[in-house]
Amino acid sequence: MTATVLDHIVTLQRSPYALAPIIHEFYNRSGPRERDILLSYLILPLVLFPPMRDFLASARSTSNLRTMTQAKERLIGLPARVSDFKAITHASLLVLTSEKRVEISEDMSIKSIDEVQISNTKAKLLNAARGLATVCQGEDIVTIYRMLGLKYL
Repeated sequence: MTATVLDHIVTLQRSPYALAPIIHEFYNRSGPRERDILLSYLILPLVLFPPMRDFLASARSTSNLRTMTQAKERLIGLPARVSDFKAITHASLLVLTSEKRVEISEDMSIKSIDEVQISNTKAKLLNAARGLATVCQGEDIVTIYRMLGLKYL
């Protein structure tokens, strides 16, 4: 089977090196909390889905998890997307830790320790990651998963 030009473009866009800054921007904007590594599996599926990305890019300080989940079309297919992006999330976290941009502590919390490398990623995706950090601020991780309709990882 031969790869087409489109396959190569998708491979480049879905590279862990291109997607790692999105995860890094989320953790750069949110404070560390116990077991927040579980949130990393939600970042790419939410930020890269166009209806959700549009909401997150325009999220304000008053936006919260409830306002994010009001429109059900934003959550369509989320469990499948979480499953699809699981391997890329692992690879992106590996890239971030090997470049010493984030640190994963014993309690499985992620702390940003270096600047976000913004040259690799589109600004709209970084804005959406910031919006997701704003929406998830102050919410319990179990509550976030429950409100998104995810029963397991």
